[in-house]
Amino acid sequence: MVNGSITVENSAGRTRRFLNSNFPGLAPDSLQILILDQPLPHPENWHAGELHCHSDYSNDPVEFGASLKVLQEAGQALGLGYVVCTDHSYDFYYQKTRYMDRTDPSLNFQSYRNEAFELNKTAHKTKPILIPGEEVSCGNHLGENVHLLVAGHPEFLPGLGDGGRRWLNNRPDLTIDQVLERLGETPCFAAHPRVKVGSLERFIFRRGMWNDQDLTPLNTTRPINGLQFWNGTRGRDFVEGRKFWIKHLLTGKRLYPIGANDAHGDLNRNIGVKTPLFSLYQNRNHVFGNVRTVVKSQDKTIEGIQKGLRTGAIFCTDGPYLNLSQELGKILIEARSITVYGAFEKLNIYAGHLGADKEVNVGQWNWVESGPMEFSDSITAPTGAAYIRAEALTATKKFALTAPLFLN
Repeated sequence: MVNGSITVENSAGRTRRFLNSNFPGLAPDSLQILILDQPLPHPENWHAGELHCHSDYSNDPVEFGASLKVLQEAGQALGLGYVVCTDHSYDFYYQKTRYMDRTDPSLNFQSYRNEAFELNKTAHKTKPILIPGEEVSCGNHLGENVHLLVAGHPEFLPGLGDGGRRWLNNRPDLTIDQVLERLGETPCFAAHPRVKVGSLERFIFRRGMWNDQDLTPLNTTRPINGLQFWNGTRGRDFVEGRKFWIKHLLTGKRLYPIGANDAHGDLNRNIGVKTPLFSLYQNRNHVFGNVRTVVKSQDKTIEGIQKGLRTGAIFCTDGPYLNLSQELGKILIEARSITVYGAFEKLNIYAGHLGADKEVNVGQWNWVESGPMEFSDSITAPTGAAYIRAEALTATKKFALTAPLFLN
């Protein structure tokens, strides 16, 4: 635990000291520091990254992020290889430092990209690359605002629908399909697709969730690449989102999972608005870099990371390494942990057959005591299966899941 104090002085010469923070109504909890005595367990050509976070270009009356420079430095401390900044589409319409004053969103977006690229150009090789992206507000099939994470598109994608500054004029500017038509090969993912939306959010911001119809584009052949159903924690949203993902895998859709945190400058604690204008909350549910999407790429470049995201050369984790590969009709399983994450407790392999109601468990390992820190094995590729995937859990409840390995 670490505590820090801040002393401020006003123009009258009066001073005041704060411990850790000065958020009203919140205890100034200590900062938590974890120093690993071993490297992260994934191989060298796999790059861990944060795929949903906000810089100071996300700035409005209730949310704001950290500077791009701080995110890059924080990513270096966490051992990340890349950071996709996904700033709100609706915030690019407003000045970064005066969040109620309008500006040209396309010019603001280009300033954001230029700042990120300049930081990449001058960064030491141990720092993560910044990928300037966007969290686009767009319309689902019901005309509600949902969010699409876009990893590195070169042009601004409009979306002012649920920004809150137009009051009840909250209809989406573009539909999901219309955004997809503009993306080309830029990877994109449905953000927190099954998060429960409260009645106040529905009324004021016209927010909804991703539904079955939204994963089948009507006016474009360009599908989304996957779903970010792991959003900092493995609670109800994760469970419902994973069910939603599996349901569509079994229909033949090729959707990849990503894990991220939706961190708004939350580098140690997640602090946000509980009741607008009245109260705040704090927890550790959405801390930058905690849940990571690890991408396989020979080069740590924006193009290499984007290709891995498009092709599903990924796994998601808040700790261990987990990978499936295919060789001569065999499915090879590799898993690795480190001391702080604990030994493996469970590892499961699931197969999906098109048209089935649920997946089949085709490989299961349970260790009651003294599980392995490293594990490798193989199974025969299941006959008729469209895909297989894996999940693993350690003794400290750290978790990893792979992208589907499509078999035909």
